[in-house]
Amino acid sequence: MVALKYPPCQLGCDCVGNACKLPGDPTPYEWPELTGVEIMKAKVTVETTNPNVTGVPLDSKCIRIENICCNRVWLCPDEKGRIKEKPVVG
Repeated sequence: MVALKYPPCQLGCDCVGNACKLPGDPTPYEWPELTGVEIMKAKVTVETTNPNVTGVPLDSKCIRIENICCNRVWLCPDEKGRIKEKPVVG
């Protein structure tokens, strides 16, 4: 898999997943239904359903930087390139 650049991080974010949602916001911040889905298909789904975030595919080791960004979703695949951890904003 080709390494992609991380999107610039929005500052001032201290939430993860649905904790980032404002009351009444219909936009998804977590995607449990993507577990088992091919990683690039999951990236398209994440970015289509929440245009404020960028899905960042990782390799199967799922090594990531530990800062929290409200405009980023880590996509952690298994050895076959399918999502193995629930994608969440943060």
